[in-house]
Amino acid sequence: MASLFRALARAPLLMSAARPSIVTVTKAPAAPMPSHFVRNLSFASAPLSIRNHASLFPSLHNSFNNLSPAVRSLATPTNKTQRRFNSLQPKRMKYRKKHKGKIPIPIGGSKKGTYVEFGDYGLRIKEGARLTAKQIQAAHTTIRRKIKAVKGSQIWTRVFPDIPVTSKGGESRMGKGKGSVDYYATRVGINRIVFEIGGGGLRIEHAKEALRLASTKLPVAVEFVVKADQIKPPKIPRAIPGAAAATASPVKTLTTPVASPAIVKEAEIVA
Repeated sequence: MASLFRALARAPLLMSAARPSIVTVTKAPAAPMPSHFVRNLSFASAPLSIRNHASLFPSLHNSFNNLSPAVRSLATPTNKTQRRFNSLQPKRMKYRKKHKGKIPIPIGGSKKGTYVEFGDYGLRIKEGARLTAKQIQAAHTTIRRKIKAVKGSQIWTRVFPDIPVTSKGGESRMGKGKGSVDYYATRVGINRIVFEIGGGGLRIEHAKEALRLASTKLPVAVEFVVKADQIKPPKIPRAIPGAAAATASPVKTLTTPVASPAIVKEAEIVA
């Protein structure tokens, strides 16, 4: 409603500019101002705007397209379905809700995501956990504020909250489907790198302090990792069943020559 009244406050000037000048002898009755109609309008149906009530304001509706963008935005209802400040959530998903799931455990010896790849320093968690989008965003903001003084420094976030977490009100009866989506989270396994920083000649003391402040925003135990000090295991090619026998070269066996019995008997007689 506030946007409507601000638009109507500018209506007299717009209507006087759009009305053609006609010189007549008889005095015509003054046209009622748009503000006189506001008291008699009903607000039970669609939201009140100049586009929806063009019959009440014909001259103002005709000149609506000629208005400046600032005045036009005042007369147009604002979009109330804007996204929040927190941008760490997927833009689109195949299914709106998901199961709770479990935190992954690398039982097969996988080392994926446990080493610093992009930056010079990293923050590694020491236990599996489910990190929410709010926690990741808070830690990212803390790191950015700490290293923004170093020109050329960068931040890499190795995890992304893409799992919707639902919730229902307390003391609610059973049934009536799954609850509404409350926030987004991600399942992070043990020894995973969450954040990486580097670039711009970032010193180790500065990086350690930035990641220490970020660790206070996370609900798990973490450790500071330096890329130059870590030793990655060698990559072992995956064995494909049936391909090893076809590509393997034939095994060569070394055989020692064996002397004949006649030669051995002659050597005994000479001795």
